[in-house]
Amino acid sequence: MRFKTNKIWTSACAVVITAACANLFSSCNDDLPAESYYTFTGEMMSDFLRNHEDFSLFCQIAERAGQMDFLGSRGGRTFFPAINSGVEEYMREHGYASVDEIPVEVCDTLVKACLLDNNIRYTYDFAETVQENNELELPLIIVTDGDSVDANGMAVSIINRNAAIINDLKNDSVDNGVVHPVDKVVVPNMSMGSALLDDNHGEYSIYYEALSRTGLLDSLIHYRDDSYETWKNNYPEWERDLRSGGIFNENDAGYLYIAKRPDHRYEGFTVFVVPDQVLYEKYPTYFNESMTMDEKIDGLYDLAEEKYGDDMSEQIFGLDLVNPDDPEGRTYKECFWNRESLTSRHNPLNMFLSYHILDRLFASTAKLINCWGTNTNYADPTEWISTLLDYSTIKLERVYRTVDAQVEYPAGYYINHTAATRYNGGQRVRGAHLTTPDAMNFSLNVAYYYLDDVVAYDNVMRDNIMNNRLRFDFVTLWPELTNNNIRLCGNPTQVYNESVDASENGGEADGFNYYIPPGYMENTSFSENTIFFVQRPKVPWWNWGGDEINILGSSYDVTFQLPHVPPGTYELRLGYPGMLDRGIAQVYVDGRPQGIPMDLRYQADDGRVGGLYQDTGWRNSEENNQGLWTNEELEENERVMNNNGYYSGPKSCFTGNDGTDAPRWSPTNCTMMYNNRYTFRRKVCDVVIEPHTTHTIRFRSVFTQGNKGCFVLDYFELVPISICGAGGLGEDMY
Repeated sequence: MRFKTNKIWTSACAVVITAACANLFSSCNDDLPAESYYTFTGEMMSDFLRNHEDFSLFCQIAERAGQMDFLGSRGGRTFFPAINSGVEEYMREHGYASVDEIPVEVCDTLVKACLLDNNIRYTYDFAETVQENNELELPLIIVTDGDSVDANGMAVSIINRNAAIINDLKNDSVDNGVVHPVDKVVVPNMSMGSALLDDNHGEYSIYYEALSRTGLLDSLIHYRDDSYETWKNNYPEWERDLRSGGIFNENDAGYLYIAKRPDHRYEGFTVFVVPDQVLYEKYPTYFNESMTMDEKIDGLYDLAEEKYGDDMSEQIFGLDLVNPDDPEGRTYKECFWNRESLTSRHNPLNMFLSYHILDRLFASTAKLINCWGTNTNYADPTEWISTLLDYSTIKLERVYRTVDAQVEYPAGYYINHTAATRYNGGQRVRGAHLTTPDAMNFSLNVAYYYLDDVVAYDNVMRDNIMNNRLRFDFVTLWPELTNNNIRLCGNPTQVYNESVDASENGGEADGFNYYIPPGYMENTSFSENTIFFVQRPKVPWWNWGGDEINILGSSYDVTFQLPHVPPGTYELRLGYPGMLDRGIAQVYVDGRPQGIPMDLRYQADDGRVGGLYQDTGWRNSEENNQGLWTNEELEENERVMNNNGYYSGPKSCFTGNDGTDAPRWSPTNCTMMYNNRYTFRRKVCDVVIEPHTTHTIRFRSVFTQGNKGCFVLDYFELVPISICGAGGLGEDMY
């Protein structure tokens, strides 16, 4: 094999932890729906290991683990066993003379680490990066980016940055799934975040040292809330008989669901680091290779002071407030803006690095950004995420439209990028290009990525990048939904199926619907009779990105925090699909009711909205302007809708998919939200965002139908008044 090599990232310590933790994970589950069963005609996975001599050692591992019966049972699985040479390499590295010396619990871990249950994946379906959960409930990352090739020059798929799928042996179908032999043993990384960064920090020694001196490295310790393992038992494992909406006439019964209680409450972090060489090249005033480490940290401190030394930063982060613990009555800035106070949250270097740490774990780029449902002809898929720097938000973007396609501006993942628009004076901000390190870059609770520039919540971010219509997917507000495989779980192209959505079996690739118990998500409160229902993503559904949250219950009442945006006045809008069996809720912002209750039961062609739509529910075709109205008439209708407090759906958002597993727009298979009377936006109110202040939004039911009549949380927008207000620049329909 010839492919890009990575250093071995498991140690003896990690194996001991693996052994200790093996019993924490549930055993494999063979409770599958009938359509997932295979008719036995020959070879099962257990037979595959026994019948092929080159897997005799992994066969011994599976037998020692007691997993052969499971590998011989019916189901639909994907299996990545190592060939004998890979097992021999593993045993040499860990000091085992034979498989008999490998502890039973470690053998069990090794089998589960390379097994996906209820999930069949052939390599020809792989995207560039695939993330699934193995039987240890840990991420299994498969990268097929073309950078790694075998001796024949064919692209190789690499698992967890280490084990390569052998092209000549892959896609071997057996009666209970598919087998992809690999050249090395797939070993889960059971280390914690600080150990991961310590093992790999040779290329980013300055950031690593700064993380250590500020104490932020030691703060990356949270992994699992063990108290939840007890109090979750106050709530049933399944919430049944849910009907969250979706009927088109009064004769419809609506779709039936059951929802799973989250199994655990994991926590995690994503760290963006800038390699030393980038700092030397881009900031030669602050750094050079001949400096001592103390001098380099001083340089990073000076850069941090430059980024956060303006008056607005003082207000946003409360630096101008008096420190109540200071006997001299000094402000936080006067107390902590010095090189001796690096561990203070008010210190510039601490603030600078905190903004480089997300409050959730993205083990791979596969789930970094939800790329489903965004028409890249008009916009690039974007997420707005909170960081460890209080009162800040960071922008994650998958850039397809490079516009000026320079070598220094390739398509890919970016942090705090924006295209040139009339809202920023036509000045593109490139931001920082994100890449994945060659080494293993994720552990139990931390992942790290490289940036080719520093990022900051400075005046460029606040006044340029965020001076735009800010569209937030509701599921991104809560880190817990990402950390516990609730956001973007399963196969988004799998449509509603009662045998999946109304059963305990779940969909493909752990595609479960979930309900969230009270207290599970931080900064969120809701009544005990509220059902906080998170649907598994389904891109044919009329929602952005295929996912949505349904608030149900006989008398629901939910309050949570709005994301942090720069101080100013914004128009708050709610985007949702209107249906006959939706609910009605009073909306409160910062505890104050906003207008009349929101009724989600009518659509955009209702007289209260005034939208122009055909009898079938559609308006003009975007591609060829076929329809009943001219562009001028539609533009005038937008003004009518705006005067009524509504907006059509965005042109950049669509539902459906192009018939493949890729999130691409297709005019024949997809529906633009702009053209659909069911998918539109309503203005809630104007919100004045104050510096150093947390703002809240509340939804309280005024009409429900028990477990029907849900209030849909799909997406919302915060738009500066300078764009959408009287005398503003005005905005497009995207």
